[in-house]
Amino acid sequence: MYCERDDLHDYIPAAYLDAADKVTPGIVGRKIASVCGAIDDALRRHYVLPLVTVPETIKRMAAVMAAYEAIGGITAVKDDTNAGNKLLVLQDLYKQARKDLALIRDDKLELGLDELGLEPSTGANGTLAVVTRPATLNLKGWR
Repeated sequence: MYCERDDLHDYIPAAYLDAADKVTPGIVGRKIASVCGAIDDALRRHYVLPLVTVPETIKRMAAVMAAYEAIGGITAVKDDTNAGNKLLVLQDLYKQARKDLALIRDDKLELGLDELGLEPSTGANGTLAVVTRPATLNLKGWR
């Protein structure tokens, strides 16, 4: 997991998360798992998972996305005409996190994972090498 429930409190009050869980039991935990899965899907093309060291960017993205998606069932964020709506900041952070995730998936946003000693999942030029053993059975019999 790239974030925990407590990490979401940096972006949304705990009372909102409690309310979301009251309306739809377990929604917060499911959204955390879902977001972490989506991040894994984006990283899988480039790195061996699970990540040994998680960059702060990934932790932040996971917390923002999970917080926003978890409260989606109890409130709506319409537009910026409602200047008193504190969820607008979370909405903007969410939109940016989704854009960043797409950039990561497309290998256009560098996270510095190589510097953390994490192993790339493909060759340096983006190719994959397949290594097989010679066949042990042919038309003449066993070797």
